[in-house]
Amino acid sequence: MLEPPVRVLLIEDDEDDYILVKDLFQSLPVGAYTLDRVADFPSALHALRNCRHDVYLVDYRLGQHTGLEVLAAAQRLGCEAPIIMLTGQREREVDLLAMQAGATDFLVKDQLNGEQLERAIRYSRQQKRHEEAIRRVNQQLEERVSERTAELARVNDSLQAEIAERKRIEAALLEADERKDQFLATLAHELRNPLSPLTTAAQLIELETDRSDQVRELSAIMTRQLEQLRRLVDDLLDVSRISRGKLRLRRESLQLGEAIAVALDVVRPLISASGHALDVHLPAEPLVLDGDKVRLSQAIGNLLINAAKYTPAGGRILLSVVAEGGWVVVAVRDNGIGIPREMLPRIFDLFAQVDPSATRAQGGLGIGLTLVKTLVEMHGGAVSVQSDGAGQGSEFTIRLPLATSASAAAAKDKAANGPLPRLRVLVVDDNQSASHLLSRLLGKLGQETRVANSAEEALAIVPQFRPDLVISDIAMPGTSGLDLAAKIRGLPLDPAPVLVALTGYGQDTDRQESLAVGFQQHLTKPIGLAALETLLASIVPARGNGPPAGR
Repeated sequence: MLEPPVRVLLIEDDEDDYILVKDLFQSLPVGAYTLDRVADFPSALHALRNCRHDVYLVDYRLGQHTGLEVLAAAQRLGCEAPIIMLTGQREREVDLLAMQAGATDFLVKDQLNGEQLERAIRYSRQQKRHEEAIRRVNQQLEERVSERTAELARVNDSLQAEIAERKRIEAALLEADERKDQFLATLAHELRNPLSPLTTAAQLIELETDRSDQVRELSAIMTRQLEQLRRLVDDLLDVSRISRGKLRLRRESLQLGEAIAVALDVVRPLISASGHALDVHLPAEPLVLDGDKVRLSQAIGNLLINAAKYTPAGGRILLSVVAEGGWVVVAVRDNGIGIPREMLPRIFDLFAQVDPSATRAQGGLGIGLTLVKTLVEMHGGAVSVQSDGAGQGSEFTIRLPLATSASAAAAKDKAANGPLPRLRVLVVDDNQSASHLLSRLLGKLGQETRVANSAEEALAIVPQFRPDLVISDIAMPGTSGLDLAAKIRGLPLDPAPVLVALTGYGQDTDRQESLAVGFQQHLTKPIGLAALETLLASIVPARGNGPPAGR
């Protein structure tokens, strides 16, 4: 059975441009498309209100109105069909504004041909279908999480009621744990895939210099919420690693102030949004530890986030650091809701919650303090809590051993980052939204980019483009990213490009597998702007690619 033609509506007031688009449609496959036209803004509103077309082509200049107003009207009227902006401006700012306003693509009129037009229509419809698929996947994930929670509750009840069948229950728990690890890995992958383009889009908005106050406010909200969701996914995986004894520290000599600075950068938006006053008291002399800076900043950041979430708006949070003999004491104190005395011995237990209803309102999972305790103890330290009860605030204290070796005592501040090199970067991802937006973000950072939406397409681009850096997804239909890396390593390229995996899979086994086939780094989605800049700064261009890209 033949598919019905794709119904396209052109919103264009210029007769010559209408004839141009009409001629282009005549070059497309017969019977595959129908083209209608309206020539003014009121007619466009009427058409959007009915929303009977599959795709809308909108001219940027529409009399006294603009295509951006049409995009805003489509959202207001609930028309979810894809909209492609037609422009003759050749201005990058106009194109970015159109994408930010909801356009699925933009086309320059005087560069337009039939093949490009058909590809844009097909891509826009695929993108809309992909977004709908993501919504369905998220719904399925919520159902699976609910089912898994109920299953764990039943297992716990069985443990209490069936002590005599301990061996059988232990075997069942082992099998359930294996399923949980697989589920968490799958959950992280499925969540990171939509997180990646959303995070990149938010970072692109952050880089715009002409943002309105409203866009700046909404961008900050998006960035905070996406970061919170990323942290929740990472915390879930960390709990899985802890339960299996797979969590490892990457120790180095570091100044505690560096870890605290990272933690403060993460939590300041949350603290500011809640209207809290934050006091930070640090000693003048550097305090050197032998530890993992990422994990220490995670532990301190979790305590600060906990204080911000459970302190009413307009509260006060104090972070203090003092040296006591061979130890450093980090204290986080707040004037928040406090902790009942009967909860103090269990506050660091996994999934422990002071008040489930309040915790749920704050979005907590009951795993943050468990991670703090585990990470601090892995560093040879200890964590404790003190509270005089409900409404009396709380104080969490971390004690960590100071470094004693001469090399640790001589640790120096790392040099500030210099300008970024200008590289040729190939982005490979079957998720077209993710690859398209990451390519744009790289372009904003001064990089020359190409995009491939399959491994086969990437293999065709590499010999001619000769990239310095290839950033590739792993799980792709057909040829996977692992096979792609092996094939690129087999090409006669001198010098060979740096291969970096960017994927939703972040288990230790996933990292080992990607490194084994030739990837030099394994990063998990979404990649933050700072991490992307760090990656670019670590690459030495294979050849002269022009002056460095400044920020």
